[in-house]
Formats: sequence, structure tokens, C-alpha cells
Amino acid sequence: MQFLLILAVLAALTISESCPRQPVDGAAFRLALAAGSVAAVALFAWVGSLAIARRLLADFDRRHVLLGRFRQLRRVHAVLWLGVAGGILYGLDWAQLVRFNWHLDRALLVDDLLILTPVLLPLVLGWAAFYEVEQALQTRLAGGDRPQTRDATRRQYVVLHVRHYLGVLLVPVLVLLAVQDAFELIAPGWLEGPAAAVVHLGPLVVLFVLFPVLLRHVWDTRPLPPGRLRQRLEGVARRSGFRARQILVWQTGGMVVNAAVTGFVPFFRYVFLTDGLLGRLSEEEIEAVFGHEVGHIRHRHLLLRVAAMFAPLSLWLLVLEGLPETAAQLQDWISAAGPMLKVPMGLIALGAMALYMLLVFGCYSRLLEFQADLFACGSLEPHPEGQAPVATFISALEKLAAANGTDRNTRSWQHASVARRVGFLARVAGDPIFQRRFQRQVRLLGVLILAVVLSPLVFQLLLG
Repeated sequence: MQFLLILAVLAALTISESCPRQPVDGAAFRLALAAGSVAAVALFAWVGSLAIARRLLADFDRRHVLLGRFRQLRRVHAVLWLGVAGGILYGLDWAQLVRFNWHLDRALLVDDLLILTPVLLPLVLGWAAFYEVEQALQTRLAGGDRPQTRDATRRQYVVLHVRHYLGVLLVPVLVLLAVQDAFELIAPGWLEGPAAAVVHLGPLVVLFVLFPVLLRHVWDTRPLPPGRLRQRLEGVARRSGFRARQILVWQTGGMVVNAAVTGFVPFFRYVFLTDGLLGRLSEEEIEAVFGHEVGHIRHRHLLLRVAAMFAPLSLWLLVLEGLPETAAQLQDWISAAGPMLKVPMGLIALGAMALYMLLVFGCYSRLLEFQADLFACGSLEPHPEGQAPVATFISALEKLAAANGTDRNTRSWQHASVARRVGFLARVAGDPIFQRRFQRQVRLLGVLILAVVLSPLVFQLLLG
């Protein structure tokens, strides 16, 4: 979902920047058609969710089948959401309607928010509909071995998703757009000359450094209280040489079972543990999940992921510097493809980047997750009367998948399936040579990625 949302927002902004600067005909019809399309997607989500929720309440023994259908419903909804958003933005010339029919092209952030409405509104309405299934599931689970927590209202459920998905993405995007809009009003010449890089790079660097602080406030968090669990986690941090500003509990009403770490600089680094994670896992399993997050930092995965994101741009700069004639020919081919496909150049570039992120970056991220899993198992102290560290971490993985309603055989963009991660750990436990070979391969990939990112600078230094 996060990948699709990022792609949709970037596509909307790309279309809006390349649209003709003139009003469109039939504004009222276009608005009505857009509203009807959004309503149709919302209706699909509501009808499907209500049907599955009623069946869950009536026949809870078939919950695994019904939750599988719910996952299918969400996939189809995602396809409809993206199709309708694309149709409104590109087919109905939504950006022109907002900016030039409604004369909002010079309204600070107002036009940007309205342009993003076809992307955001169907998503929010879908979350409101999906609450029905979540509520039915929690109703039937009440009284079992699940920790008793106050059921979230529909509003709380939607707000949680908005803060989780939209807050993390939209706040930085809106800050950058606000800076750009402000310069367009105050000093438009700055966005066209050499100073444009400074205008955009400055806020990017600030957001990059302060993003963990932003995340702490966008999500509803509080420090993990003193106690035995905190002492255990701090012990893992000390043994691993890991430093962070704070270990935080992310308050989700028990609806999210997950953990995360963010921050390059220890002073601005936070570890997030959701209340659902703390309520469903044992202290040993929470310690294992914490060790996984520490592994991301100790292996410099945040830096490597950022480098992997910029690797295609660095390769292109290297081609421009080292093979200018080839670069010019490629630019001519791409320029010719845009009009032929009737697609803005920005969307072609965005599509190519999306393919890279989905296929190459996603695969690399899954390798890093395997490495963090290994670190987690190594960070746990074996207990004479308890299970082995690998078994503890595998138990945590299985519980995370079950609590989030995730099929253990299904992978995500950046994470391998739980079944594959468990199989990997089982193989490593019985084959130390395989583990050493894997670690060496991941390190070599990291060196290669950093070399690619630095290659344009090295080329310039060699020429100089």
C-alpha cells in the first residue's frame, strides 16, 4: 500500500506540473463524473466489506477463508482506486480544472491538496468501509486469548490509517510544495536559475534529518515506561553498540502489530514499538523484534537504502559525463516516445523509476531484511531453560503475521514472506558456511551500490 500511495501521489503531482496552463470545457460535467467515480469505488468497498463482516459474525470457523476474500477485496479496491484516480487526473484534466477553471493556481497549497483529492478521498472512504471487517473480527475474538483492549471507533480506525499512511508521506510533500509555492509568489526567478537547487535541496536536507522527530509527532507515541522490558531492550542496545534518543510506544488501539526504527543520527533516532506488538508478544519475542530493528542500524541499512534509491540517478549522471553522445541519443529516443505514447515525459520517468523500485530496490530490501533477521537472532542471549534464539525470533515472526492477518506465504514489497524468512533462518542455523557466504554477498552488494552512487563524483575528480 505504501508503495502504491507514493506512486499515486507522485504521478498526480507530475501530471499537474505538465498540464496546459488554461481552463477546460465542461467543468461541471467533469466534476460530476469525478464525484460519481469516487462514489462508485467507495460503494464497492462498503458493499464488499459489509458482506464479509456479516459472514464473519455468522460463521467464524471459516474466518481464514473469509479473511482471504477480504484480502482479495482490498486488492481489487486498490486497482479500482488507482484506475479512478488516474482517470480523473489524466482523463478529466483535473489539474487544469482546479488551477485554471477555479483560479486556484496561485493559492498556497490549496490547489495541491485539491489536485490530490482523487488520490486521497477514495482511499480514506475505503478505510472507513474496511472498518466493518475489523470490527466483526474483533467482536468474535473478544473473550479469547487476545488481550482485552477498548474497541476503536470507525473514526479512530480511519484517523490511525490517515496518520500511518498519509501523515508520513503528505507532511514532507506538503512542506516541499509550500516552499515551492512561496518562492513562485515571492521570487519566481529563483526556481528557474541555478538557485533552484538550493531552494529544493535545503528543505530536503532539513526534512531528511528531522524526519524521525516529525514521525514521532505524526504518530501518537509515548516513551516506553521503565520496567523489566525496557531493561531487556536497553541491554540488547548496549551489547550491540546501538544508541537511540528514545524507545517509543506507538499508540494504535491495538490495531497495528509492528516495529520500526528511523534516524541516521543517534540524537534524532527513535525505535517505535506498537501497543499491539507489546500486547501480543512475549518479552523474549519483543526483544527479538527490537534486535531486528537494531540490526538495520548496525548494518547501516538506512544509508544503503537511500543509496540504492539514488543509484539510477547516479548512473544517468555518469552516462551524461562519460558518454555524452550516448546520453543525447537516449534523450532523443525518450523525447520521441512521449508524444508517441501521448504521455508526459515526467510520467515516463516516474514509470521507469517505479519499475526499478519495485523490482530492484524491493529485492535488495528483502536481502537486508534477511540480514537484520540474522542480527536479531545473534542479539538474543540464550536461556538455559528457554528456547533457542532462532526459535524465539521465528515465533515472533509467526505471531506478527497472524496478528496482522498476513498470509505467511505472501511477500510484500520490501519483506519476504514469513515462510521464506523462517526457511532461511532454519537453513542458516544448520549451515554456518551458507551464513558467511550470504553475509559476504550482501556486503559486496552494498559496496557496489555505494560505488555506483559515488561514481559521478569520482569521474569528475579523475578528470580534474
